[in-house]
Amino acid sequence: MALFFHSDEVDELIPLEEAVRIAEGALRSLGMGRGKTATNAPRKRLHIHQVLGERPYDTVLNIYAGGSSAYGSIGAQVALHRKLIDGKVQRQPPSNPEQTELALIYDVESGSLLGLMAHRPRHVRGTADLRTPATSLAGLDHFARRAARRVGIYGSGNQACSTFMGLTELRKIESAKVYSPTRSHREAFARKMSELTAVAVEPVEVPREAAKDVDIILCMTNTNVPVIDGSWLEEGQYIISVIGSNIELVQSGNIDSPRREIDDETLKRCSFIVALSKEQAIDSQQGDIYWPVQNGVITWEKVVEIADVLAGKAPGRTDDKQIILYKNQGGQGIIDIALATRCYELAREKGKGHEMNIYPRAPHSGSGWRNIF
Repeated sequence: MALFFHSDEVDELIPLEEAVRIAEGALRSLGMGRGKTATNAPRKRLHIHQVLGERPYDTVLNIYAGGSSAYGSIGAQVALHRKLIDGKVQRQPPSNPEQTELALIYDVESGSLLGLMAHRPRHVRGTADLRTPATSLAGLDHFARRAARRVGIYGSGNQACSTFMGLTELRKIESAKVYSPTRSHREAFARKMSELTAVAVEPVEVPREAAKDVDIILCMTNTNVPVIDGSWLEEGQYIISVIGSNIELVQSGNIDSPRREIDDETLKRCSFIVALSKEQAIDSQQGDIYWPVQNGVITWEKVVEIADVLAGKAPGRTDDKQIILYKNQGGQGIIDIALATRCYELAREKGKGHEMNIYPRAPHSGSGWRNIF
């Protein structure tokens, strides 16, 4: 029988370091067996455009699908949320419901339904889901310099918190700086992160300062326009960016142009760009990769998929002077189902959840509709 369970019954048992290994393992299996022993579909978003009061917003259904024989399961996760455009940023509308994700987990060999998981696993020490910081920090040893110890942060929300905390678990971070356009936000972030990580985090008033004299730059914002200027970059820096796509919002008329977090100069200065998924960039017409390629700023030859690097099919950093950008462009099903499978295993081990007695469909008796044809 299949198991129904909530991720929060077991997600505290998955430290971020393990989640990073799970994400890397899923991506590695994709790089080694794409279309054969591993599969992944670009995230799909279905939008319904509405007006709340006098402000436009979209109800969005996200669909993530993938699986791998490496962890023995395949499935799909769905999640619904709403987006409201407020100037240059995306926000939750006042009537936003509690976001609920559901993951269907199937056994690759038998085809049976193993489990149905409610909600997405959370980063137990942070405020964001577990998958996003785990995916953002995947491949860190392939792209960041070995001696990288100083961090610059753009953004002060959930993803910035969880990703920075995760980074301090993977590397011995000596110092950090944070920029957010709202002074109270950056100061609160600096206090909270300093306390939780024992790393001195300094709030800075000028965005350029967050990129100065640092080794790793985290771009974790909710902007629709670039927050970093490529002329600020220094040799050897590694930039991690999480802004994905909003092409549906462009098509619905909610916003004028594709969402950007990284400017063209940064793309030009990078030795190469790491994509979580080229297919996703094309399918979603993502602003930081797809349109710069279309406009001749960069070519696809400059973009490598992280799955290929982890599988040993493409090189990572080969020189300490290289500037490298990694675009975590949004959730991918192969990682979601890998994490859901680990949660399922833990739920079974700990006796959590409830059995669902789903009977096979009964065969026709030989009369009725079957005899018509």
